[in-house]
Amino acid sequence: MVNTSKSPESTKKINDLRSAMAKHGIDAWIIPSSDAHNSEYVAKHWEGRAWLSGFTGSAGTIVVTKDKAALWTDGRYFIQAEEQLGGSEVTLMKDGQPGVPSMAEWVTGEVREQGCIGFDGATLSLSSIRGLEKKLTTKTITLKADRDLLDDIWVSRPTLPAEPVFLHEELYAGKNLLEKVTEVRKILKEKEATELLITTLDDIAWLFNLRGSDIECNPVFLAYALISQERITLFTNKDRIEADALSALAKIGVELADYDEILEALSNLPDSSQLMINPANTSFKLASVIPSSVTLIEDRLPTTDLKAIKNGTEIKRMQECHRRDGAAMVRFIRWLENNIPTGTLNELNIDEQLLQFRSESEYFKGVSFPSIVGYAGHGAICHYRANKESAYNIESKGLLLIDSGAQYPDGTTDITRTFACGEMTEEEMRDYTLVLKSHIALATAKFKEGTRGIQLDAITRQPLWSEGIDFNHGTGHGVGYFLNVHEGPQSISPKWFDVALKPGMLITNEPGIYRDKKHGVRLENIMLVTEDIESEFGKFYKLIPMTLAPFDTRPLVKDLMTAPEIQWLNNYHSIVEHELLPLMKGDELKWLKEATKPI
Repeated sequence: MVNTSKSPESTKKINDLRSAMAKHGIDAWIIPSSDAHNSEYVAKHWEGRAWLSGFTGSAGTIVVTKDKAALWTDGRYFIQAEEQLGGSEVTLMKDGQPGVPSMAEWVTGEVREQGCIGFDGATLSLSSIRGLEKKLTTKTITLKADRDLLDDIWVSRPTLPAEPVFLHEELYAGKNLLEKVTEVRKILKEKEATELLITTLDDIAWLFNLRGSDIECNPVFLAYALISQERITLFTNKDRIEADALSALAKIGVELADYDEILEALSNLPDSSQLMINPANTSFKLASVIPSSVTLIEDRLPTTDLKAIKNGTEIKRMQECHRRDGAAMVRFIRWLENNIPTGTLNELNIDEQLLQFRSESEYFKGVSFPSIVGYAGHGAICHYRANKESAYNIESKGLLLIDSGAQYPDGTTDITRTFACGEMTEEEMRDYTLVLKSHIALATAKFKEGTRGIQLDAITRQPLWSEGIDFNHGTGHGVGYFLNVHEGPQSISPKWFDVALKPGMLITNEPGIYRDKKHGVRLENIMLVTEDIESEFGKFYKLIPMTLAPFDTRPLVKDLMTAPEIQWLNNYHSIVEHELLPLMKGDELKWLKEATKPI
């Protein structure tokens, strides 16, 4: 089981928060999972929701009133949240499920007329507060966002990180800072914007060709950026920027200011300014200091779109990165198969060994997210993380799901494989085969220019839907380049995102089946959108796999697969063998040939 929250400790923290709320006349307090940059993964300073509730998933919002507490999270975390909130007073709200009110609807109903809702204005976006305000039109309720009550009760709260910031060299990045800024300024001119505010950390790291380690697994650093046609200002602690990075910034006249000086810079914008912001990523606190005389141009930031389409150098370098990571995976899978029968493996030492194989590369910079190693029922918890108390021992039966990734200067990897540990049930084998069929459905999709992710999501789920099966998460997400493992704006999901898939974009392909307390199956490759054909009907695209590692064929029910599906699997394994054999030695060669032989 997942490590559950300690109810007495959680209750004390919530009661301490209620005391602070009463002191400041606040009826409800909102704590999201995000930081001042709307990041998915955050520095420990901003892990307030996890600290208060005991729920450690990367997505969720808790609301505390005078006599109630409720937490919203998405389908990836329903099982985990149920276990971690068990025994506490916090009610789990399964976001998006029928009959479940949204956070805004619930808090509006709970707070009295003339009441007050409070939150740290740095951690909620302008868009989210606008959404809340729309729900509040039926009542007269005050919003209070000028302080963070967690500072009053979280005695040992970690300070803001300030790790070294280093240069991501052009030989990896493919474009220098001036080239990227020139592209951004061109778009600003087209949008008639005089300034651009960048708050998202991966956009800043990409634009300035800088990397850091302020957030675990994400090579980013706390900063803001303000760009006009004449000036570029980076708001971060310059003392932590390494010398060669400082030199690169100075070459094109980048001005440096302290992190907190962004508030003064925004408040002093000229009346004639036409400032481009993304309200979904701009905090309410920042938006509140922008003069009303400034015209806001609200849109997705140009850096987000430019970053998503990898350039030729990035694509070429990523291919080498995936070969390197694939070789580590092959060595790991071979080790895993040899050691499962010994009865000495558990979810923790498996994770440690996988890390060891990856870290043997001189280019390895760390993992891209905490590995998910879930045996049997733990595999059904989408973002499970083992610890000493929860870790299962691996038996010679059932399925083992491993979702992992790494950071290298030439790419970010994210791969999921599910392995047979020995004897399997018919249900386990059928589920594995259906997931592979869904994976192949997306991998073989051909789609027209302008296609959105929601269209491909339905194609992917069809083999599961035909059997009355579904999974409660998106099919695929974008991936950064030595950046965040989850990157937008592209997505393949049942949710509508008005973003067309374009050549150069990366997208994961990761359908799954999860049976609570029994097993989980997920199979994931990173794929690259490329051009396919052009006809009188338009341009058509396809997906090619970047990830290179064999799928376990032992759980497959071949009779459930079509001839084209079998051909795709054999072709993919042929590519894996061809690309990775030069990196193998000794018995590894024989193992890889056996693992990739045609079925």
